[in-house]
Amino acid sequence: MYELIKNIGLGMFVNGAYAWQFSEATNKGFLAIIEGVLIMALAIYLYYHHLNQAF
Repeated sequence: MYELIKNIGLGMFVNGAYAWQFSEATNKGFLAIIEGVLIMALAIYLYYHHLNQAF
């Protein structure tokens, strides 16, 4: 489940970076990059937090 969330964040990051470089919607692309990074960071944090709870 954490990998799925992390991959969704990665997809948002990549699409945002593409939009930031090659389209007129630079503000929305930048926000998509930030949102993707935050989702990936949250998934990684939850994964390691869950591992520490198991032991």
